[in-house]
Amino acid sequence: MKPARIRPRLAAAVTAGALIALAVPTTVVPAFAVISDPGTHIITVFPERDMVSAEGYAAGDRPTIQVLRGGAVIGTSSVLTPVAGIVEVNHPGGGCWEGTTPDIRPGDVVRVLTAPDVGDQTFVGNVTVTQRATKINANTVVMKGTAVAAGGGQLPADQLEARVVASNQSFALNGRRTLRAGAPGSGEDGVVVYDGPGLTTWTATWNGLAGVGADGLSDADRAASPTSAESRGMWLGRDAAVGNEVTIFEYAAIGGPAGPECTAPLAKGPSTPDLTAASDTGRLNTDNITRSTTPSFTGAVALPDAASVNLYIDGVASGSASVAANGSYSITSSRALANGRHTVTAGEVSPGGIETRSVGSLAFTVDTVAPVVTAKAPAINSLMVSQTANVTATFSEPIAGIGFASFNLKNSEGAVIAAPVTWNATTRAATLNPNVTLNPDRKHTVAVTAGITDIAGNPIVANSWVFTTGPRPVVTAKSPAANATGVSRTANVTATISERVTGVANGTFALRNAATGALVSYAVSYNATTRVATLNPNVTLAANTRYTATISASIKDAGGNPLSGLSWSFTTGR
Repeated sequence: MKPARIRPRLAAAVTAGALIALAVPTTVVPAFAVISDPGTHIITVFPERDMVSAEGYAAGDRPTIQVLRGGAVIGTSSVLTPVAGIVEVNHPGGGCWEGTTPDIRPGDVVRVLTAPDVGDQTFVGNVTVTQRATKINANTVVMKGTAVAAGGGQLPADQLEARVVASNQSFALNGRRTLRAGAPGSGEDGVVVYDGPGLTTWTATWNGLAGVGADGLSDADRAASPTSAESRGMWLGRDAAVGNEVTIFEYAAIGGPAGPECTAPLAKGPSTPDLTAASDTGRLNTDNITRSTTPSFTGAVALPDAASVNLYIDGVASGSASVAANGSYSITSSRALANGRHTVTAGEVSPGGIETRSVGSLAFTVDTVAPVVTAKAPAINSLMVSQTANVTATFSEPIAGIGFASFNLKNSEGAVIAAPVTWNATTRAATLNPNVTLNPDRKHTVAVTAGITDIAGNPIVANSWVFTTGPRPVVTAKSPAANATGVSRTANVTATISERVTGVANGTFALRNAATGALVSYAVSYNATTRVATLNPNVTLAANTRYTATISASIKDAGGNPLSGLSWSFTTGR
């Protein structure tokens, strides 16, 4: 018989449409999750049917339901659509578990997320029915079970309830399809009490069940019939009056996927291993990238009596560990892994030595290579850089942590220059755009700090480089003019330069016979105030002869920017 679906304080509605089962790796919930425990929504768990129902959600919500064991997610159903405010998993008309159907058991945590790090959660109460409703006499039915608090010992009496749910007829006793038994004095149809001080076994008793229904069955016979009614033990939550968390144990219910919509097989081995928080060094807890060559993995076993778990990386045995009391496992790879892509699975071992492998596998990447800057603009020790130029650094791989604090520009006095930083993921280039025009003829320093990492968390080696702003000096006036004729044979040659420079001397400012290349004997002087370089020939120049003046790029301004080299010719007179 399929158990009747009766829930305490819950509206009768189901979600529309089932989700396609997808293989999703086990994940560990991030430490920064903002989770209410138990929360404002109602979460009801049916562990014997591996079903979860949650209510109180808006039509636009798309909640994700997770089951966690030992901190590892062992079941996920995502992007659920509320109907009348209710979302359900593994129930006809509701969503389905993805990859595998978790074998939900007491102590597991059920979480309903409305955002990646926001939601409500409850744990699965440890209540069972060990003997279904049994007729004692014409008037009396009893049910037996267990109820254990999270920390051990008896569950508080007001959190325990037993129910008999008829499949289609109402009971004559109360006109409802449900007989309820609560703590003495609760006013329910029957009472449930522990079998003795300190004992966690209980007995529920209903009297006055001689009444007969329309089908001729007495209430006692209906409650005790396995085809006419279902027996349930219930945990009513940490605050039974609020009723926002409920666990319903259904006697003789069958677990596994609720077909035909849901087909994800029941988990028969450990959950797919996931990187532990310490090994998951990537930017996201879901990117499965680590810079550790001996990463650790965590998960949960399926069998309550599993003794140990073996780890297999790329099919090779790579470590083992005992199962923790909460059903979780954590194993560090026993061998160092090379950089690149790897696949990990796990196998749990029963006390009899039988190993059962995980249904799924996790693909992860080991990356121990730190990023480097492959191109810099302006280049190292560049001169004559535009005062309005941007600064760019191109990286060898995708990075994280790029920003003003980790990529900055300083002036010649060491002060940081305000500049927004942008990142182009396609070109892997970071661009720093100064908010001001840079000072001319000054050295500037670009710094890249170890705050920048690749997506595996490997930090870049801090480094810096220097460039010098322009403008470069140029000759703004010259005498004699280019191609002048009839120039005095005793005239000086002058060049006016755009800014103060150094290095004006014999050799950097020279005069030659244009035809023979012979150097004219001369003396050079420089007036820093007028910025005029003067070449005074020591001899009278030959008549009607073409001469070439040359001023060299060895002449530099205060920032070291070289003069734009120049030569020009003129012809003397008689």
